[in-house]
Amino acid sequence: MTGGTTVEQGGMRVDVFAESLPEREKGAIIPKLIHGADIVTLVSGSEDVSNCDALITENRALTLGIRTADCAPICVSDGKWVGIAHVGWRGLCSGLIEKILGQFESATLSVYVGPFLHSFEIKKDLCYDQIVAKFGVQFFREEKGRIVFNFKRAVESLLPSSATFDLRDTATNPTLPSYRRDKTPVRLVTTVRLA
Repeated sequence: MTGGTTVEQGGMRVDVFAESLPEREKGAIIPKLIHGADIVTLVSGSEDVSNCDALITENRALTLGIRTADCAPICVSDGKWVGIAHVGWRGLCSGLIEKILGQFESATLSVYVGPFLHSFEIKKDLCYDQIVAKFGVQFFREEKGRIVFNFKRAVESLLPSSATFDLRDTATNPTLPSYRRDKTPVRLVTTVRLA
């Protein structure tokens, strides 16, 4: 597993590491994820985060976190506020990216996206139907009789062009946990705080 990555940009500090390094996540507020589009605003850090996929705060004493195994950890800051979102296909289709970006001042917006699964095979099921309803078929390709969804391009299409991406793909990088690749219970932890 990865030993960790630290990035400072746009008034925020982002740390990405494997959850096997528990001392790194001490003090981070990490929600119980529901794979939806709910955002909790933290004032004191004692708020209920048991059912959400994104957190925002202007409290400089708080560190926000997300656990992922293939979903995209998206960190956002405008210098006054900081936020983090756990975006899988459900959050993508239900507008979580647009919703969290709407919480920030666009003139000073900085976005960092941690490692995630760049593309994956899907069936013509609920996932396919929801993606088509939102994006049409522009992010699909057929590959050896399979339907492959380019998740990275779909995420990029909703973020400002200035967004920074960690280019590692959980599908192909064995130093990163991937549930789709290995069915591992290990998760990446991405934390963010105001710098």
